Amino acid sequence: MMPVHTVSEVLDAIQQVKAGSPDFCTNFFPVQKKIQDWIGHEELIAEIRHDAILFFRRDRDFWHLYYCASSKTALYREMATVVELRTEPVVVDIVGKESDASANLKDWASAGFHRYTRLFRMARAVGSGSEQSVGTGLAIEFAGASDSREVFDLLERGFDRYGEQLPLSYEMDAAIQARQVLIARHDQRIAGLLFFETQGFSSTLRFWTVAAEHRALKVGSALMRQYFATQSVVKRFVLWVAADNMNAVQKYGHYGYKPDGLVDYVLVNQMVRS
Repeated sequence: MMPVHTVSEVLDAIQQVKAGSPDFCTNFFPVQKKIQDWIGHEELIAEIRHDAILFFRRDRDFWHLYYCASSKTALYREMATVVELRTEPVVVDIVGKESDASANLKDWASAGFHRYTRLFRMARAVGSGSEQSVGTGLAIEFAGASDSREVFDLLERGFDRYGEQLPLSYEMDAAIQARQVLIARHDQRIAGLLFFETQGFSSTLRFWTVAAEHRALKVGSALMRQYFATQSVVKRFVLWVAADNMNAVQKYGHYGYKPDGLVDYVLVNQMVRS
């Protein structure tokens, strides 16, 4: 494997595998800014073969696997020869319609991966669900640079690092600078947060959580309504939620989010110790 140094290396390699391959398959849909960040922080390495490319991105003490292959047959053939898939902790996301994503699970099991969790996507159109304001007495505001550590710690406590793609510290700092993290304060502490990414007319709610000691204060609803209010130009809101987290699914439904048919099977190899 070799480090990736430029965005063009990534795009050129993908195009080379994709060209003339009617059965091309991938779980990698690169956004240039993210690739640049990964390269700048020396997180991205690649295993380039004739019929497939495997990209590994470092995340804390494990790797995310992204693949591009001329066919599924080529992908599994090449994976069988990559030693790191058997010696390093690796997580891979299989995204698509339920019938397509679940059909691949046996092949991935043969490649040494097993199911860790399943998420599904929910979408919300403008004007769906409850949006009226409520009087909570909480201070809802965008997080500032001095809040970064506390916000980061709250996310680490509230979410699963393997299943939910938690931001790294530099990504948290960038999100705060971009005014994409709302927080609720109570007694000089951060009682809850809502982390989102808005691009154009679409916004993705990435994380929404309330500290356990503040859950009787309607912090979550105050954050959600402030989120909708600040994203006035957005036409479509989306999020991913763990399928077995029925409490969260019901809460999102209250605000007008509904499943849109996409699922994400998060698979891990034997080196991941949950």
